[in-house]
Amino acid sequence: MLILAGKLLFSFSFIFIYFITTITLAQPDFISYFCDSAANYTVNSTYQRNLDTTLTVLPTTNSGFGFFNRSTGEGNDRVNSVALCRGDVNPAVCRSCLNDSVVKLRDICPNQKEAIGYYDNCLLKYSNATILGSTAIRFYVFSAEPNNASNIEEFNSALRPLMDGLRTRAASGGPLLKFASGNTSGPAFTTIYGLVQCTPDLTEIQCNDCLEGAINRIGIWFNGRVGGRILLPMCNFRYDTSRFFNATTPAIPPQPSSPPQPQNLPPPPPGMNSLFIINFKVQTKSVDFDLIKAQWREIFKYLHTSLSA
Repeated sequence: MLILAGKLLFSFSFIFIYFITTITLAQPDFISYFCDSAANYTVNSTYQRNLDTTLTVLPTTNSGFGFFNRSTGEGNDRVNSVALCRGDVNPAVCRSCLNDSVVKLRDICPNQKEAIGYYDNCLLKYSNATILGSTAIRFYVFSAEPNNASNIEEFNSALRPLMDGLRTRAASGGPLLKFASGNTSGPAFTTIYGLVQCTPDLTEIQCNDCLEGAINRIGIWFNGRVGGRILLPMCNFRYDTSRFFNATTPAIPPQPSSPPQPQNLPPPPPGMNSLFIINFKVQTKSVDFDLIKAQWREIFKYLHTSLSA
């Protein structure tokens, strides 16, 4: 699997390709993670002490549905944190995933004020910026399976209604849990499984917007692929032709729906021929997409030359 990391600032720059070889053995590897080098803290600083306190207390703040949040300190030394377990995992799996995340993220982001790590079963984020209720897209991950469906048109026609239905169910889930999973029949006797989730601090409109913006990328990024996912700090979705979630999930209290306003995501590089995980950081709302595309062409030209050498 090829892992690419990059930043979108006022320009887009290719950082590096790397393989993670020296990570704490006690915890499994993250699907993806990000350490924000823009702001660091020093050893034994007030920020570090607040971070230590925050991550120690965080696992005790469970809402009862796998959502955790904790803030410690004031001003520039304030640490905010959230953790979200996948809505279908049991409390023991959730607790284990969160504990692994705390150790792993501190290990691989040893002095960064902002960091986020994704496992299959949970995510953990901490920052000196506000997290709760924020829908700013500062970082996201997408991945696509390498294989295409036998009939792409029929596959997409079955997939989109499934994901839209799950989006509506999750967004209306109330302040404790915004999660939905399900399946539908696809072409050639296949079954398509889907899962969506938002952090429950989002409003129904915010959750709907976040998921709709992500799901809208299916036809662009994953067109016909038999599996794909997008992970953001505040919402995520995944679909596949193999079952990847548990059969029993918590009930979601219904609430009135509101009309959505899709949230836009930056475009990915062209031509995904294998399983990719693409990490972006966005620090401006003004993005030159033509420049991004041109620079991605240079990146992949460089990759092709380097890997063929």
